[in-house]
Amino acid sequence: MSDPAKLQLLTRSSGTSGFEIFEVDSAQAYSGFKPQRPPATEWELRRQPLALDGTRNFVLNNLRQDSYLLLNSKEHFLWEQFDGRNSLEEIARAFHLNYGAFDYSLIREFLAKLYHAGLIEGHRTLAPLSNFVSPKGSSRAGRLGRLVDAWRRLAFRTPDADRYCSIIYRWGGFILFHRVTFWLVVAIAAVALVAAFRLAGHSMEFARTLSTQPFLSTTVILFTLLAASMLHVLAHAVACKAHGRRVREFGFFLLQGVLPTFYADVTDIFMSNRRARLMVDLAGPMVEVFLGSLAMLTAHLAGPGIEQALLFGVGVLLWESALINLYPFSFLELDGYNILADSIAMPMLRKQTLALIPSLPQRLLSLRTIQRAEMIQIGYFLLCLISVLVYVVLHLDVIGAVLPVSWQ
Repeated sequence: MSDPAKLQLLTRSSGTSGFEIFEVDSAQAYSGFKPQRPPATEWELRRQPLALDGTRNFVLNNLRQDSYLLLNSKEHFLWEQFDGRNSLEEIARAFHLNYGAFDYSLIREFLAKLYHAGLIEGHRTLAPLSNFVSPKGSSRAGRLGRLVDAWRRLAFRTPDADRYCSIIYRWGGFILFHRVTFWLVVAIAAVALVAAFRLAGHSMEFARTLSTQPFLSTTVILFTLLAASMLHVLAHAVACKAHGRRVREFGFFLLQGVLPTFYADVTDIFMSNRRARLMVDLAGPMVEVFLGSLAMLTAHLAGPGIEQALLFGVGVLLWESALINLYPFSFLELDGYNILADSIAMPMLRKQTLALIPSLPQRLLSLRTIQRAEMIQIGYFLLCLISVLVYVVLHLDVIGAVLPVSWQ
């Protein structure tokens, strides 16, 4: 009779450089291991609202390592069982009684997720490990490749971002998130929209005026968009402080090594309620709406000339930027998508939709078996697809102008 299967695990004690092989019977490892979560003082769990598809998610915050995990209802059930007293065999039995089925791959994947997030106590060699041996060498060869790679990783992070945002909030930032302020911005935008209609008849004249001074026009517009982007992100961060949560990071990087991009890590807002998340989502675009409205009103009051043309162009660009950010059906995870995902409590909607697309033709052949969540994902996909097609059709002239003559 052959010996039972063994699990060979590499272990290394602190302060030593060598590895030791730790063998465990496979059956013992899977049935006898008793997963144990850290003490309750080292993590925080937030229950999310019931999603439109009838499911419920949970956000788990590791206070020790400052990391977050999104758990579905099954993973939450397993997390509640990981108290150090229940073995995997007992957990599997409880899971089967609760859900009617059990797949050990689910628990293995969940244990791996918790292990890498530092949320499993006990003998760490019993936690699933992956990719702990890195191959030598690099896929990039040569000094130029390393230089390009370093340039793409170029970033600037603000130390103590939470402290700075707290100061901004205390010294006047709180005014931005008062209900009166919101409706004041809406009123200003409505008046600015009327001014924009009155100026729209001069748009061709504005374009000709801007073309006479291309360097000045480009410089002002790029600077304005960059400043608006920074204020957009800062508004997200201060809104996070307005709801008592922490801003983890604030910084700047080059998207794809080219496009200057500001960012704020406000992941901690997931530990608050849905209204707070929606307010944080909306804060950024409202900055562009407000600045664009001010530019348009100033353009209406200004006399004919380069100043009026610049103000009108800046106002239109800022409004367009706000509209793009607020539109949820573009396949992009912009503010509008976040507002949609938070409203229906489906934070993984885009990811789930993209995963569904390869099997979509087959799923459509059996409509009766399509679940509610899949119906929502299909609806999201169709709205995104229609939006992209409409955008392309409306911009065919622009696309044709930039294509080579031989392609047309």
